[in-house]
Amino acid sequence: MGRLAPAIAAPGGKQPVAVVIVSWNSSDELPECIDSAEREGASEIIVVDNGSRDGTPELVKAEYPEVTLIRLSENRGFAAGCNIGVRASEAPYVLFLNADALLEPGYLGTLVAALAADEKAASAVGKLVYWRDGVRYIDSAGIRLCAYALRPLDRGYLEPDRGQYDRARTIFGPSGAAALYRRSALQEVGEQAFDEEFFAYYEDVDLAWRLRNKGYHHLYEPRALALHERRGAKKKPRDIAERAFVNRYVTWLKNESLVRFVAYGLLALGWEAVRLLRRYGNGGSLDWREIRRRLALAWQAR
Repeated sequence: MGRLAPAIAAPGGKQPVAVVIVSWNSSDELPECIDSAEREGASEIIVVDNGSRDGTPELVKAEYPEVTLIRLSENRGFAAGCNIGVRASEAPYVLFLNADALLEPGYLGTLVAALAADEKAASAVGKLVYWRDGVRYIDSAGIRLCAYALRPLDRGYLEPDRGQYDRARTIFGPSGAAALYRRSALQEVGEQAFDEEFFAYYEDVDLAWRLRNKGYHHLYEPRALALHERRGAKKKPRDIAERAFVNRYVTWLKNESLVRFVAYGLLALGWEAVRLLRRYGNGGSLDWREIRRRLALAWQAR
C-alpha cells in the first residue's frame, strides 16, 4: 500500500466520523470507551442503548450531554443497534465501536486517511490488542476466511504481538469491534447495513462479504491501535450462543456462490460433521426449528 492520504478534517478540526456504540448493561466499561472516542475528535458520538438495566443510559445522559443517546426499551441486538446509529448520524465515515473497546491515539485519523486514499475500500480497521501479564496479545488483525472449515477467523487471535502483523494490507473484512466504514458503501447494501436477523455475532463477516460481492475491498492498517478483550459467545446466555452457532451457516448460505462452494464443499462438510459430533454428540441440544427458519430466510435473501 502507498502513503496515506492526509486525513479530511470536519468543521472545528474534528474527524469526519460518527462513532456508533451499542451498549447493553455497559456502565462499567462505557465511560472509558466514550472518552477514547472524544479524544480522537469524532464529530459525532452516538450511544444506542439496548434496554440496559444497570444505569447505563442514565450515566450517559448525566456525564456525556454532548453524546447522542438513543434509548431502546428492549435488547434488539448489536446489528439493529448499529443500524439505528447509522440512521441517526450524518458523517461520511462511521466507526462501529464495542463498548469494551478503547481507541489509542491516532486511530480515527489513520483509518480515515487510509479510506480517503482508496475509493474502492469499504472499510478499514486497525490492530486490535489486549494485555495479559505484561504481554501484548493480538485480538484481531482483520478477518480471514477459512473456507474448508466454514470458519471466519481473526488473524493473530491469541498470539503475542511481536510485530508479525505490522504490514498494511487488504483483508477479507474487519472485526466489528472497531471498524471504520465509508457511509456511501454502507448505503449500497440497503437500508440495513447489518442484517438484523443476526442479532449478534457474524454480522460483521456478513457485511464484509456483501460489500466484497459488490466490488469493494477492506483494509488493515496496523498503525491504528485499539484495545479490545472480547467476552465471547461462551459467556453469553444460551440463546445468544446458539445464535452465534447458526449465524455462521447463515453467512455462508447468503453470500457464497454455489460454484465456489462446490470447489471445497465436500471437505468443508466433512470437517463440519466432525465439529458437530464433538460439540453436540454428548447430549447437547439445538433448536432445529429455529435453525430451519433462519436458513430459509437466508436462502430467500440470496
